[in-house]
Amino acid sequence: MRMIQRLNPGPGLADFWTEFKRPNPYRWPVLGGSALLTGSLMFMLTDHAVSMNWLVGAVLALIGGVVLAAVLAEHVRIRIGVLAVAALMTSGLVYQFTRERVRIPPPPPEVTYISTFEQGRSDADIAASNLANQKEQDRLRADQKAREEKAKDAYRALGRATGIDVDAMERQIAREEAQDKKPDTAVAAQRD
Repeated sequence: MRMIQRLNPGPGLADFWTEFKRPNPYRWPVLGGSALLTGSLMFMLTDHAVSMNWLVGAVLALIGGVVLAAVLAEHVRIRIGVLAVAALMTSGLVYQFTRERVRIPPPPPEVTYISTFEQGRSDADIAASNLANQKEQDRLRADQKAREEKAKDAYRALGRATGIDVDAMERQIAREEAQDKKPDTAVAAQRD
């Protein structure tokens, strides 16, 4: 119970209010300046202080304007030396905050999808397009196979002209390809 009484903010707030009610010409400027500096320091401690937040800047400028108006309304005599020392101390503190550099990773790039197909195609249009594409691929494969067969015929003719037994070589190649395929089928059978 005694600890709660020691940490009770009630008496402190009552004492503050008693002092604040007194007719002191500096109370509003001091309160406004304190709010301005405290708000500025709290803003600098957040993650948003890396870039200028216009809403926070506007609120701080509004508080600064209220402080200036209160100083002018109360006809407060400003001592330039004391103001300069206070400004230098505050500037030094703020400068220490600004020297800290934090590297922020760049935002991820925006992906722009480029489509060669028109929007709103029906399923029938897609199927027809796929069928036409498949026919074109089949035609290209047949052309490629014909070119390969033509090249093989030219090599066979060259081999026969030079005295090489081309038929025996083709049988040997076919046996080697069959042996290469057998382990693959055996491995596939073991997996199943």
